[in-house]
Amino acid sequence: MTQMVTTLRSLKVKPAEIHAIDLGQGVSFDPPMLLAPMEGVTDRTFRGLVLEQNGAASVGGACTEFQRVTGVPLKTEKLQKELGSRIDGVAVGIQLMGNQPDVVGESARNAAEAGADFIDLNFGCPAPRVFQHCAGSALLNDPPLLEAMIRATVAASPIPVTAKIRGGVEHSDNLEEIAKRVEQAGATSLTVHGRLRSDRYSDPPNWDYIVRAKSQVQIPVIGNGNADTPESIERMFKETGCDGVMVGRGAMRDPWLFRRWMALRNGTPQPQWTRTDVYDWLQQYHQRMSAGGTLPRHSLGRLKQAIKAFREGGHLPEGAVNTALRCKAVDQLYMELGF
Repeated sequence: MTQMVTTLRSLKVKPAEIHAIDLGQGVSFDPPMLLAPMEGVTDRTFRGLVLEQNGAASVGGACTEFQRVTGVPLKTEKLQKELGSRIDGVAVGIQLMGNQPDVVGESARNAAEAGADFIDLNFGCPAPRVFQHCAGSALLNDPPLLEAMIRATVAASPIPVTAKIRGGVEHSDNLEEIAKRVEQAGATSLTVHGRLRSDRYSDPPNWDYIVRAKSQVQIPVIGNGNADTPESIERMFKETGCDGVMVGRGAMRDPWLFRRWMALRNGTPQPQWTRTDVYDWLQQYHQRMSAGGTLPRHSLGRLKQAIKAFREGGHLPEGAVNTALRCKAVDQLYMELGF
């Protein structure tokens, strides 16, 4: 990696004041930076690689992709497999999504047995199929059921329970009520994504939803939504007063984002990755997927997803990526990228 000497000090900006987030029962996010759960992205391989290469000094927590709970509790063995490898000092939770309080609660108990550090409940997923099945963000339209879900999970779980929401479905009229119910039900932190369900992932997000939720509760509030550079992470801390920041797609475009954010805060040069770093990262990702038993066609699909993210981040040439996306084999993909 090369280094870029851009620091908050050089920009004459004072770092936001931050503290570790204590979830109770010996679990904390220290520093208060989290890798977001992203369906189809943050599987155990991607998550493990990002956490390892950033380290516990730069990222304090992460979650699995959401685990859909329908009808019967999820088994401990399945949840243990989803957790994958860990690094010391980083709390890793299992995110559950469903609409049956008792079944989700039993799944949470099994997740604790599987080794999860905490349970996160998904009340933010905007996907149409999820919404149609009254899960994810659909529960924002049913505050009593959302509260019942949290209460049942807290009652069943021997580990901390957190929740993730959006500002609302089509409006944010009940955001304050939702935030209060989350706290009253026993969740020990609340993550707020700065968009409505109807916004999907359109830009820009509305960080005012984070501010409004924060004003209603005493539990830590974690902000989420377009905090995808070291500078925008600092802005989110300062502009919203949030206690922590959760990074999603920014970590796809820049897998070393947490390290660069910490360097910015510390007044040290930010690491800037090169094409060689990109190649090494892709190689490690592919090797770990293969070692974990991922089918070749699925590995190729994940690599294509990764190079699209690198292209969006401006770190791979568009023409080469467009050609590589049509490749049928990994070796051919690397060749088209010039590796």
